[in-house]
Amino acid sequence: MMSADQRQQRLLELIHRPVSSRLVQYVTQQARLVIPCQMTGTPSMPMLPSLGSFIQSLIKRSCVKPGTLLATLVFLERLQRRLAHLARGMPCTCHRVFLATLIVASKSLHDTSPKNKHWARYAVHFTVSEINLMEQQLLTLMVSKLRSSQRPFF
Repeated sequence: MMSADQRQQRLLELIHRPVSSRLVQYVTQQARLVIPCQMTGTPSMPMLPSLGSFIQSLIKRSCVKPGTLLATLVFLERLQRRLAHLARGMPCTCHRVFLATLIVASKSLHDTSPKNKHWARYAVHFTVSEINLMEQQLLTLMVSKLRSSQRPFF
């Protein structure tokens, strides 16, 4: 069993390393668990890249660091507890949930975080107005979680 000092040291090492493919795979796996999504497109909604490819591309384009991904994982897990039994998603829902949680995690951790117009360029498949809406919807869920529970969402 690791001591608290050893765990802290390993966490610091993780935060200062480049994002590994193993971390991307884990984040992808966790993003899929938030809301069950149908995996095929519809004629009115073209297919997006796989969630893993989308996340990998987004991380590369935005230069996201492991610490931001760890915070994103916390938000994803809390969102899953809140929504998994209530919601079903379209093919793009997992992509949208991941993107919104990444943006909120980045903005909550960093004094200077990319603006939503930059996230739209990084994400490629979503417009600024769609990203604004995703972020607003996620924040609305977080605020309602703060109000409806003794345990804060953040």
